[in-house]
Amino acid sequence: MFPTSLNSLLTFEAAARHKSYSLAAAELHITHSAISQQMRLLEESLGVSLFERKGRQMQLTAEGLQLHKQIQPALRQITRALAQVKTEKRMPAIRVATLQSFATFWLLPRLGQFQATHPDLVIHIQAAIGLVNLDKTQTDIAIRFGLGKWEDYDAEKLLDDQLYPVCSPDFNAGRFPSSPKQLHRFRILCVENGREWLNWSQYAGVDIASFQHETHHSDSNLMLTAAKAGQGIAVARHSLVAGEIAAGNLVRLFDVIAPSDYSYYLVTPKDLQKSAALLAFETWLISEASAFASNELV
Repeated sequence: MFPTSLNSLLTFEAAARHKSYSLAAAELHITHSAISQQMRLLEESLGVSLFERKGRQMQLTAEGLQLHKQIQPALRQITRALAQVKTEKRMPAIRVATLQSFATFWLLPRLGQFQATHPDLVIHIQAAIGLVNLDKTQTDIAIRFGLGKWEDYDAEKLLDDQLYPVCSPDFNAGRFPSSPKQLHRFRILCVENGREWLNWSQYAGVDIASFQHETHHSDSNLMLTAAKAGQGIAVARHSLVAGEIAAGNLVRLFDVIAPSDYSYYLVTPKDLQKSAALLAFETWLISEASAFASNELV
């Protein structure tokens, strides 16, 4: 028999996460005294102290830290299961978080194929620049761009990428630089804190410190929109611009192609019990990425 109730464990988890009874009470919509009472009863049932006050904060004891670490995965799984049952009662749904640029230029143009074969499945796309907490947002899966190492998550590589400069066919009235060494004469489009120009320039033997005219954007989506409008030259990921090049909206400059040090990964919470709908969506994504990668870039 369990010596404690699930409700007391949920209350303990909130108090431990916030390190504050007041903040836990606000989250759970109960009173501060109710939190205190539940924690006192929990400590009595376990025979150990879980919290100790240090200044204004409630700090976990060694026993409290151990309990918090052990129950968090189980509570997350229970929360996900309840949310999934509640959602599937209405209609099966998948919540996907990814970069806006990847959603705009790679995922959304292909998504109609999946929806045609799964018409009863609702897909929610959440555009996110930073990392998304999948548990808090009740997101089923994320497509992240990075090195594949995220604590508390499982990551499966989806797609490697390549980098090269692109611009509109109308940029500078069609008078493009004939070699990477001439780039310093032209307006360069960059992503703030982006790695693409640095990675490609090192591979191409170009000194980016020589660039005299630069325009910075907060993300790749804005940068590529500016490039399509003829506002400058951008180094882009192949995954984002292959379709735009095929449509004639962008042209690739030079033959120098650099491998990206980051890749795209499918990311899910550890030990997630995946629904049939999510497994079908993952299988489709992997198949689409494999087909895209098989079209050799020359």
